[in-house]
Amino acid sequence: MYSYLAYGIGIQCDIPLPDLIEHEAPADVVMRLGKPEPLEAVSSDSRLCLQLKADDAYFYYSKMGRCRVSHGREIVGEPLPGSDLKTLGSLAQSLGISILLHQRGYVTLQASCVNLDGRSVAFLGDSTAGKSFIAAALHSRGHAIVADDVTVVDVDGSIPSVYPGFPGLQLLPDAAKHFGCSMEEPEGFDPLEEKVTWRFSGDFPQRAVPLCRLYLLEDGPSVRIERPNRHRAAFELVRHSYWIRLMHDARPASYFLQCAKLCETVPVMQLIRPRSTSVVSDVIHTVEEDLLQDPSGCNGLGKL
Repeated sequence: MYSYLAYGIGIQCDIPLPDLIEHEAPADVVMRLGKPEPLEAVSSDSRLCLQLKADDAYFYYSKMGRCRVSHGREIVGEPLPGSDLKTLGSLAQSLGISILLHQRGYVTLQASCVNLDGRSVAFLGDSTAGKSFIAAALHSRGHAIVADDVTVVDVDGSIPSVYPGFPGLQLLPDAAKHFGCSMEEPEGFDPLEEKVTWRFSGDFPQRAVPLCRLYLLEDGPSVRIERPNRHRAAFELVRHSYWIRLMHDARPASYFLQCAKLCETVPVMQLIRPRSTSVVSDVIHTVEEDLLQDPSGCNGLGKL
């Protein structure tokens, strides 16, 4: 049995999960091999199947495996013909854990998050928006990564906090070369993604980090930051939620309320910039200046 800590939960697993941190934490979640039963009949020609019912979920990903996630406590998985335990582990630790975290009541954003002197800053956007690239640029300046792709926010406390994911970034090959990171095989759940893994250690946070700012990445001719109205900000948080991206029409009212609460307590800004490596220094400088002027608590960060 393997033991890990990720997103603030202790995980015991039958198979190794190479992206996660080994940790002898008490087990909040169990991942085990077994025969997960679907919630209803599954078409034999489906590439991806996702079924939901209350606190139960079943998903099937062709050539990778199938899993059932129950009550935010258990993931039961089985590899399929053409896959192996490593592939099943990648599926369970990405899609499986994301569904499980939603079952546990967290906001799960499609975002990359960085620790800036004890406060976390998240960058939201579509899969090719450059979230990981900006996080990598900040990491290269000495700031620790908190999460990549899936940013898990606890909104129940007085200050929303982000739970650390795993110590790594998934980068496109050109981005990896830009930062001089070593090339490794990707560990993401989708084998069609041509990304490489940049792993690191030593500066990864072990506890939840208070959330200071949310930046929506948007394309534009120049680098600037604008503040959208509250309704637009809440809409964008929902749109860039990992859960909503998977579930489409399954949008529980409670999740909308969580996103609205997050907008009320954490500033949401539009970070507009061209998609070019030539402006990355300007982007980072603009973000740093914006944080220094923040009246909600980030002004205590000092010069980044």
